[in-house]
Amino acid sequence: NVMRSVKPMSMGGPVYAEWKETLFDMEHVILKNLGFTLHWIPDSHPHKFILYFVRVLEIESKEVAQKAWNYCNDSCHLDLCVHYEPEVIACAAILMSSSNLNVELPIVPRPWWEVFIGPDRNWHLSLICNSILAVGDENDLDIRRSKYAFIPSLMEKPSFNDPDSYLWSVAD
Repeated sequence: NVMRSVKPMSMGGPVYAEWKETLFDMEHVILKNLGFTLHWIPDSHPHKFILYFVRVLEIESKEVAQKAWNYCNDSCHLDLCVHYEPEVIACAAILMSSSNLNVELPIVPRPWWEVFIGPDRNWHLSLICNSILAVGDENDLDIRRSKYAFIPSLMEKPSFNDPDSYLWSVAD
């Protein structure tokens, strides 16, 4: 084991103090980006719902579930989890996946996602889909930069979670 040859860091030393300060600074950045509202983050992730929804929809293709799973992974680069329930994000991922793979899902007498997330959520699904698809847009300089820094909300109106919002300007 490589770690056995590494001597533990002294808690009173300058290196430890520097690492501790850096850790606290990063924790502050994370909390600021989340708006200090950790209770908004759900205890479940959209991944949890994908396989269940795919089974209920009787989708035979494992590719649909895999692609939807990948879209959920992409959603983790965004702040969608503090804006939407995980079920809505999972439905958006399945919608994009099935559309991409030309798998038809029931729309009549009502869209399939209404069974899982209720009516009047079309606008939310659209915003989520566009946000997730923007993560993969390599031509967008802002998106490329955001992979290495904080990703601002893609919502039209800034939320409390956006560091560029009015609330953060006043707080700083």
